[in-house]
Amino acid sequence: LKAQIINVWNFEIIDTADPVDETGLLEVEPMSELWIGKNVSLNFMTKIVDHEQVFWYAQDTSGTIWKLDLTFTNMSLDPERVCTFHSGRIEAIGVSPFTFLMATTALDRSVRIYDFYNNSQLSVIKFKQGGTALTWAPAVVSREGGQIAVGFEDGVVRIIEVYDPKLLPDRDEPAKENAEINLKQVFKPHSAAVTALAYEQEGHMFATGSKDKTVFFFAIEDEYKPIGFIYVPGPVQTLQWSPSTHKKTMLLILCENGFAVQVPAPPPRKQEVPTYEIRDLPMQYFRFYSIKSQIKIALREKRKQEKEKARLEWIKQQKELGLDVEETEEEEPEEEPLPPIFVPEKPSPILCGFYSAPGKFWLSLTGLEKEKAIEDIKDPDAYTIEQFKQKKEFELKMKDAEEKKNKKREELSALRQDYVFLLQKNRELPKHMQLHRQVHLAFMRVIYL
Repeated sequence: LKAQIINVWNFEIIDTADPVDETGLLEVEPMSELWIGKNVSLNFMTKIVDHEQVFWYAQDTSGTIWKLDLTFTNMSLDPERVCTFHSGRIEAIGVSPFTFLMATTALDRSVRIYDFYNNSQLSVIKFKQGGTALTWAPAVVSREGGQIAVGFEDGVVRIIEVYDPKLLPDRDEPAKENAEINLKQVFKPHSAAVTALAYEQEGHMFATGSKDKTVFFFAIEDEYKPIGFIYVPGPVQTLQWSPSTHKKTMLLILCENGFAVQVPAPPPRKQEVPTYEIRDLPMQYFRFYSIKSQIKIALREKRKQEKEKARLEWIKQQKELGLDVEETEEEEPEEEPLPPIFVPEKPSPILCGFYSAPGKFWLSLTGLEKEKAIEDIKDPDAYTIEQFKQKKEFELKMKDAEEKKNKKREELSALRQDYVFLLQKNRELPKHMQLHRQVHLAFMRVIYL
């Protein structure tokens, strides 16, 4: 149940109370109770003494800090909401292109606007699904600088803007009032969580990416008008448009499974089509493999060349001084073998990427070669270092004893085989030459002694 009410008991009454039966249980009604509010779920409280006055601060799992007065007098103050924030990790963040405003979203189903100049929250708007992606529209799209695109976990994209642009601060005058948020447009281009949003540099096109392995394109006019979508090899992680300095507008699509895809901006639709899927858009696919060994070989070869160059330069200097120098090649020391070329079964995950020059882009990938994970000690009754050492010593002694037993068993087995062989040979002899039973038994006693 949600903790919406705080109950207070008198500790002295509880301490001096006696149970009424043999169970030892005691039921005591609270002395006072304080109702915090609707949809409140407190999970932590701490006491603060401020100017000799005691207050309690409580943390709400929905993203609120409450200041509580638990004196329960006629002068007691009502619960005060000190501040609000996201109740989970922030999934996405965006900054206004020319104001002091910042927007964030999280899976707590809220979008919050902050004035980071004054370190204050200006506004919050709640939705029915958690936010997963956010980007602030550039100035070429929104001259007032108050338009934000937010993607949600159900595949919906919402275009929101600060309701009153007069509340937007310029560089010299930060905001001093709460800003209101207005929902401008909403559409659902995806069937799974939206993970990436990107505006084309000139502000003519808008792209969205999702975990459903699609990228959807929109033309930006008075409204966002759908152009179409393409399928990509994996869930989309990042979208990056080429800079305006490039002659051709390209979109770099980075997928969670390590694929990078590059596509040109699709042309606007001139007529109605039965599907929004764009099937004729040219695509370039990229996969990346480890070149660690090649790099080491190249570095080793470079060191050899530099060393040889230095040696020849030294010989030249000695000859210029009139000294005789014997030109013999130095024996290269034996170097450790290079590791084999490592090619992962799955492409390495891509962290981020960006264009550097026309036709070129940079990527940051996670490590291709992972060290073996250290096995943790989970058993509370695990051996100590000394116990483990003694256990090993005992196992070695037992192994040595077992080897000796096996050796004796092999010797006895060989003696038995010899005995059976002698018995067989004795039976094959003429009767007058065979050993008698008494002698045979004596022989057996000798053998087993």
